[in-house]
Amino acid sequence: MTFYCWRTRRRLLVGLMAVWALAGVGSAYAGGVNLGNDEDSTTAADQGPSFFGFVRDAAGPAIGDAKVTASLTAGGALVTRTNSLGVYKFSGFGKDIDPDSVTISCAKDGYKQADVLRRPHAKGDNAEPIEVECTLQKE
Repeated sequence: MTFYCWRTRRRLLVGLMAVWALAGVGSAYAGGVNLGNDEDSTTAADQGPSFFGFVRDAAGPAIGDAKVTASLTAGGALVTRTNSLGVYKFSGFGKDIDPDSVTISCAKDGYKQADVLRRPHAKGDNAEPIEVECTLQKE
């Protein structure tokens, strides 16, 4: 059952990317999300896996303009914002960074972080993006 749900989510994401491409939609905000491949000029072998996901309200709707932070256990962090559909993406951090040392968190005024769900990934697979879904709850 879990495999089926993962495939369904993946198909949904691919479908959303196709709609965005056909509509000519780029980044929603400066420094925001762009799920196109044109931003990645290096090959997957030169970088670690990318991270992407959704930020949603605990009741279900997507949360746009939420702040998403990717923190490294060794220190440092990157910040981006979700688009109007609650989607975010971080490109690969580098092949020397262990994907398990990256922690994703999210925030928005008037909300508190309720849950972070990280989908499993294959060890050593630097080509497959890692999905991390974040749920916020109104305060």
